[in-house]
Amino acid sequence: MAGRPAMVMQWYKNGSATEYLKFKNQDADRMSLIRDVARGLTYLHTLEKPIVHGDLKGNNILITDDGRAALSDFGLSQVIDDLMGPSGFTPSCSEAGPVRWQAPEFLEDDNSRPKLPSDVWSFGCTAYELLTGNVPYRHRLRDFLVMQDIKAGVKPAEIEDIPDRQMASILNRCWSYTPLERFTMSEVEAELDDLLAALS
Repeated sequence: MAGRPAMVMQWYKNGSATEYLKFKNQDADRMSLIRDVARGLTYLHTLEKPIVHGDLKGNNILITDDGRAALSDFGLSQVIDDLMGPSGFTPSCSEAGPVRWQAPEFLEDDNSRPKLPSDVWSFGCTAYELLTGNVPYRHRLRDFLVMQDIKAGVKPAEIEDIPDRQMASILNRCWSYTPLERFTMSEVEAELDDLLAALS
């Protein structure tokens, strides 16, 4: 439709992060890819008019030709409009990504819209996915059971399932059931920078 914005993205032969880590390069530096994702989200969240991705998961992360992670699939992205306040989005959309990566507030309120803290929850799920190769709530085969877990306050993964203790702490903070208690993406990026510096 004329007058509507569009986005054209480069095609990458490495495909999505999920495919890349499972089939093409199982030995890739997963922590660096996770930091790339954090940097991309931090950029979006700190624009003059912040952008909420709204559908973050491993399949929506592309791997560039030089092995870096790039955000893609902005179909559910929302621009926060300063004139409408922090809960206003343009264009309006009440959808969010798949339930396994979805922040719990979407189950509590059918009219809830993607916000910056919901991206942080999804980032935690995506980071867990890239780090371990497991989907969030991997012990559940059906999404309705995932929804029951979320309503019961169950987090996307057991802390024991996350190999690095400091990374587990970061993800646990991303998965706070109180949105305002979650890290911001700028804080996540800083934590990951410290973690990678300690590992190098």
